[in-house]
This record gives sequence, C-alpha cells and structure tokens, in this order.
Amino acid sequence: MSFFRSVVYTSIVFLACFVFFIVVKKPVAHASSGDARERGAIDFQTKGCERCHSISGIGGDRAPDLENVGSRRTGHQIKLQVVHGGHGMPPFGGVLTKNEVKDLVSFLTSCRTDKAPGCRQLLTASASQ
Repeated sequence: MSFFRSVVYTSIVFLACFVFFIVVKKPVAHASSGDARERGAIDFQTKGCERCHSISGIGGDRAPDLENVGSRRTGHQIKLQVVHGGHGMPPFGGVLTKNEVKDLVSFLTSCRTDKAPGCRQLLTASASQ
C-alpha cells in the first residue's frame, strides 16, 4: 500500500470517528414536553405533593416552597428526592409509577422562577381539567 493511500484511509477513518463522536453522540439536553409538564402538575396536585409543598404560596406549608426548584436542582436530583425521599420527605418510589415520576420531574424542573405565575400557571390550568 502506498503512503498516499495510507494517508487517505487514515483521514477517512479519522473523519468517520469525528462525525460519530461529535455529531451522532452529541449530548442531548433534557427537554420535557408541555404534555409531560401538565401531567406532572396534575400529579403534584393529586398524588399528595401539594399537601406539604407549595408553589408560589399555593399548597401546603410543611415543606419547602418549590416555586424555583428547577433553578436550584437538576432533574436527576429532583428524581432522587421524589423516589428515595430524605430530609423529612417520605419516599414516593413505591407510590408513583415511573411515568408519574418522569412527569413530576418535568413539571418541577420547569419551576425556575419565584415571580408569579411561573410554573404555578400549570397548576391552575390543570385544576380546571
């Protein structure tokens, strides 16, 4: 094999690896759909979250207000807290389905501001359904 062919083949392999690792394996940001957030807001109200937690003053006062939890915690951290509990919160991993946890995390990660209405608008919208 000639030197020229070796360089061409090496370049092709390098380019293929580059395309695969940079383009194909590009990290995908967690994007939750509006439907998942709405279902999560309904779950927040119907699965017991609202008994202890509030969002911008709507809900219970025994646990932290979650109005901007999405700016303080990652989706993974929120999921771990919901599933395993801790810091005075009971675990809900055995109570909620996997889809309910996903939807609840989608909703709570959308709570990023303490300025009304924030994610509170989803609570009032889902209450009317």
